[in-house]
Amino acid sequence: MNDPPKYRIAFITEARDDVAALDGSIKKRLRKVLEKRLAVDPEAHGLPLRAPLTNFWKHEFGSHRIIYRIYREERLVVICAVGRRRAGDLADVYRQLEPLVEAGKVAQQIRDLLKDLKK
Repeated sequence: MNDPPKYRIAFITEARDDVAALDGSIKKRLRKVLEKRLAVDPEAHGLPLRAPLTNFWKHEFGSHRIIYRIYREERLVVICAVGRRRAGDLADVYRQLEPLVEAGKVAQQIRDLLKDLKK
C-alpha cells in the first residue's frame, strides 16, 4: 500500500535543468523516488548534509543523488540538484551545487518559490 503524499515537490531552475538532461530511464526512477519517498517522508528517506551544504538533504538512487531542502511548515520539499556522484570530478553534483549556494542563488530561488506558494 502506498502512503499518500504529505509534501509538495518544487524545483529550482538548475534542478529542472538537471532533470531535463537525464536519460529517460533515470527520469522514470527519479519520478518514483519523488512520489513514493520524498513527497511522503523526506527525512526518513534522506540524510542531512554537512558544511558547506548544511540544511540540505540527500537521497541516493543508484549513482545519482537528489539534493533538497525540507520546509516542514509549508509541507514542501525543494529539489536543488539532481546528478551523479563523481567524487573529485567537476561534474560531481555536490561540486556543481556548492558555488550556487555560496553565491546566494539557491536561497533567492527558494525565497521566490515560497513567496509564490503564499499567493
